[in-house]
Formats: sequence, C-alpha cells, structure tokens
Amino acid sequence: MKLKTKVSFLRYLLAFFSVVMLLTLSWWAIAGGLRQLSHAITFGQQAETIVQLSFGVLSVLTLMTCFIWRTWVRLVRQIWTVTMVVTAGLSALVWGPPMPVIGLAFSGVALLLAVLLRWAMRKAFAT
Repeated sequence: MKLKTKVSFLRYLLAFFSVVMLLTLSWWAIAGGLRQLSHAITFGQQAETIVQLSFGVLSVLTLMTCFIWRTWVRLVRQIWTVTMVVTAGLSALVWGPPMPVIGLAFSGVALLLAVLLRWAMRKAFAT
C-alpha cells in the first residue's frame, strides 16, 4: 500500500471518528438537557442545563465548520471546548451531593476528549 493511500485512509478514518463523536455528543447533550430541564430546581442546575444545551448546539456547529463557515472554525471550537469542560465539571457539582474532586476529574477527561477531537478534526479536514 502506498504512503499516500495510507494517509488518505487515515484522514477518512479520523473524519468518520470526528463526525460520529460530534453527532453522538450533540445528541446526548441536547436529549439530556431537555430531559433534565424540568428537574432543574437550583440556579446551578439551571445554569448547567443551559450550558449543556449550548454544548449540544455547539457540537453541531463545530461539525458544520468542518464543511462550511470555515472562518468561524477557531472561535466555535474554542467555545465548544469550554462548554464541554464546564458541562462535565458542573454536572458533578450541582446534581446530587457536591463532589469537587469528581467534578475536576470529569472536567479533565472532557478536556482530554476535546483536545483529541480537535486534533482529529484538524488532521481530517485540514482546518
């Protein structure tokens, strides 16, 4: 197999991975946010729900910037990363007993996943 063919295959694989992950994250965030909207009683729960819904919408926008609206790539991906980390961290603090260590762990894993996805999108879509 030629090197160019291997590189193309890797780009397609990264593109597929990115699209599937962004659509899955979007679905989970929007569906979960809509489901917990009626259960959000405290200000923290309401804020986390709004950030979660924003994260779901931004996941779709991030995917769209891979194909169109390329001038917005950097800004959308940065905001998407922030909402992903904040959603993960706040969820452990406002739903159930506050668990700051778990919130930090969730935020760390979310940041790692966001960096991995941003790298995959940059390699796959050359943006």
